Amino acid sequence: MGEVIWVEVLSRHRDVLERRRCEGPQVRIGRSYANDVVIDDPFVAAAHLRVFRDESGSLVAQDLGSANGLFAGHGGTRAERLVLDGEQPIRIGRTYLRIRAAGHAVPAERALPVRVYGGRMVVALAASIVAIETASQWLGDTREFQATRFVLPLLALVLLALAWTGMWSILSRVFTGQARFDRHLLVALAGLAALSVLTDLAGFGAFAFSLPALAIYEYAVIWICVAAACYFHLREMGRSRLPVKALAVGALAVVSIAAQTLVRSEGGASSGRQEYLRDLKPPFLRLVPAQREAAFFGRVEDLKAKLDEARAAAVPADAGSSGQEAEE
Repeated sequence: MGEVIWVEVLSRHRDVLERRRCEGPQVRIGRSYANDVVIDDPFVAAAHLRVFRDESGSLVAQDLGSANGLFAGHGGTRAERLVLDGEQPIRIGRTYLRIRAAGHAVPAERALPVRVYGGRMVVALAASIVAIETASQWLGDTREFQATRFVLPLLALVLLALAWTGMWSILSRVFTGQARFDRHLLVALAGLAALSVLTDLAGFGAFAFSLPALAIYEYAVIWICVAAACYFHLREMGRSRLPVKALAVGALAVVSIAAQTLVRSEGGASSGRQEYLRDLKPPFLRLVPAQREAAFFGRVEDLKAKLDEARAAAVPADAGSSGQEAEE
């Protein structure tokens, strides 16, 4: 019996799709059934690749004159021969392979993590979201009680969470072969919980400290939470290239925040409307002292004087005399 060589077929995310055990001094790989490993890829030649030991004892992959060649990983430089280290994948056609000898050292086993994906965690997050949204609605409600004002927003959140989770589960199924609905649901609920807490804190902080900007620009918090949720969804789909994924979703958040800020600033400038707090809270939540009546009306008089002065300056000096001549 010859040396045992393992050939692994990988996904683009370097997950192992298939693992083949081969014996012999060399392994032939291609689309023909005469090969030791048959690759179902129309861009792979009938006899595409040969794997063997060279004079130094290293495993080597050699192209057998195929039309589409041999490449190292995601690189674009074609190679006739590649020395294999058991870690770097190679590409033939549109198929990624990783080739290892039987004696290849594997990392030590990982300790089992504390299980966080479960019904209790999902129920806890869902209950916290319901409690936060209900309390926020109750504190900001100044009208006669109606159950629909409490139930409909919660129903909308449920539908949003299910639709969001379903979308990511479909993408996960397409690109990794596993839907992982429970994990994506947990990420979605965690993102909704964080979003509820942060937006409520912004609203209460704006009211308590008379800082309308906290509520006006809360959309920035929303985009950051959406970007963070997208990152963790991508992380559940595959652990490769995590810095690239983080950079991509971060750039998306920055562009979205900048675009919305520009739209709001141009809209406010063209309409002349003033920014203000849209939601009032119970008076006991206010932490800054209330403005005194005399100070308020004093500022009103100052503003009136400035407006009168500006209006007088805008009227031409000869406008009054021409008006008097017309009357005469």
